[in-house]
Amino acid sequence: MDQKINKLNRLNVLNEFNGVRALREIYIDIMDKSLSAYTQQRIDEYVRDVRENGLTEHGFPRLAANIGILIALGRRRELVQHFIEMMDLCCDQIPRKKAANDFSIKEICFALMLLGEKHALDNALIEKWRNQLRAFNPWKGYNIIAESPDTPVNNWAAYGAASEYMRMLFCGVDSSDFVDLQVSSQLLSFDENGMYRDPNNPMVYDIVTRVQLALLLRFGYTGKLADEIRMNLDKSAELTLKMQSVTGEMPYGGRSNQMLFNEAYLAAVLEYYATTTAERGDIKNAAIYKAAALNAANALLKWLSLTPISHVKNRYDADSLIGCEDYAYFNKYMITVASMAYAAYLLADDGIDAADAPVPAENCYLAQTGPDFHKVFVRAADYFLEFDTNADPHYDANGLGRVHKKGCPSAICLSVPFARDPKYKTEGENSSAMSICGYAIHEGRYLIGAEPTSTYRLTETRNNGDSIDFEFECRLSEEVSLTEKYHVSRKGVDITLSGHDNVGFMVPVFEFDGYNTTTISLDKNSIRVEYGDSRCIYSFPGELSNEYKHYYNRNGRYRVYAISGNNLHIEIEKISGETLFLQDA
Repeated sequence: MDQKINKLNRLNVLNEFNGVRALREIYIDIMDKSLSAYTQQRIDEYVRDVRENGLTEHGFPRLAANIGILIALGRRRELVQHFIEMMDLCCDQIPRKKAANDFSIKEICFALMLLGEKHALDNALIEKWRNQLRAFNPWKGYNIIAESPDTPVNNWAAYGAASEYMRMLFCGVDSSDFVDLQVSSQLLSFDENGMYRDPNNPMVYDIVTRVQLALLLRFGYTGKLADEIRMNLDKSAELTLKMQSVTGEMPYGGRSNQMLFNEAYLAAVLEYYATTTAERGDIKNAAIYKAAALNAANALLKWLSLTPISHVKNRYDADSLIGCEDYAYFNKYMITVASMAYAAYLLADDGIDAADAPVPAENCYLAQTGPDFHKVFVRAADYFLEFDTNADPHYDANGLGRVHKKGCPSAICLSVPFARDPKYKTEGENSSAMSICGYAIHEGRYLIGAEPTSTYRLTETRNNGDSIDFEFECRLSEEVSLTEKYHVSRKGVDITLSGHDNVGFMVPVFEFDGYNTTTISLDKNSIRVEYGDSRCIYSFPGELSNEYKHYYNRNGRYRVYAISGNNLHIEIEKISGETLFLQDA
């Protein structure tokens, strides 16, 4: 046990190389910026609520833990007394209450381990909290426990396994049987690509679960299932790189998407891949994973540079919950950014230099998930596309749901599609599912490729080295099918439709992010939208009507235009030399 604790302590040391600030400290900056979103008043109100009503969920312990980690690293010393009171509340109540301990205990242990290592608090306090956590009974205190090793349960069990393992390290207890049981239940849910299938297969919870299991391995888990964890993580590594957008972001798809913590999780799993790849002697590919992790971190820092800071990728007031499920409120999900940034910090190795990452010989690819996740990703030059061929109708839509360009705001074209009745809050209602998609008018009725009744089948792919061509067969009904031909290059995205006499495109045009209104210009054969320092141009030979419908997704409000004709060109470009992101509120 002492050897495991020493290993943990070594991982917690902030590396410095030749007096240069360590790359890992970017994750501590993310933690600090995330915490700065909590005003003193908000923290005081949170403490008062827990003091009066007790722990009910994991947001409060996460807030306490991250304050403690920052204190241990020489930051936020002004919050020491707040931290002591918060930790007293957590360590007193966690052994007695089921308050999402599956998430909390790992993070409480991380904080107390680091505080002890850094001698940042009186050791008697740390020992008091350690003794309280020793009294925790995992069989009674976690919310989700697998009934047997061959009973699959949701991702909470992965969190429970990671939390209990860290409690073993910190408290010197032996709960190996519990950890092995929880891990076993999780390994039943991986697909052929090593992606984790939570209910309805949301993209975020694939990454979330992989990070918990990666932490187990990095902190010395050698249980009977360690090799199987490693095998699944290895299988998912290359696909994870290919599903990351050119903007550094996690794919869309399913619940909890478009939260800022998404990229913190993505950075964490990429840091794990970088570290393990380097340990196997493959320095070149380790540098590629490291560069991808830092791209995710930098995407996150852009959002954290805004004021006020929110936990979701829009500019509505954070407490409005626009873009959020009812469980995705600020106090819980803002601090999750910091928690996962610390996971990335722990998994990272500063001996890997991202500057060593080679420029890929092939910057064009088309990659697919397995059928459970039903996603297609396309990269050509600085453009990145994501398709959903069998979308969860409660969150997404079929068709082209993402077009990003490197260095440009993600929402300027489209970052996530539109559900008919989304299970998250929006500014208004949608009259149908919607994406960038083809339509056909058949017997006087619009048949739209975004609808859940449409089906997509990838039929052809050709990689040209500097561009990529591919085709989908889109069946709109029993009677009507379209062929959608795509050409993606440095010049943008070209789409051609065939298969019906009366076709066109549904084109969502970004209008409002909750604070900033875009500039939209229309003429006979184009639509231009300007946002920040960038412009998106939709060009077409068909007719454009000034009529449109408003649609709403997690990022804000869009206008959707129906454009007749069988050709559409999409191009995104910079319009100024300044590096602007979004205007502060």
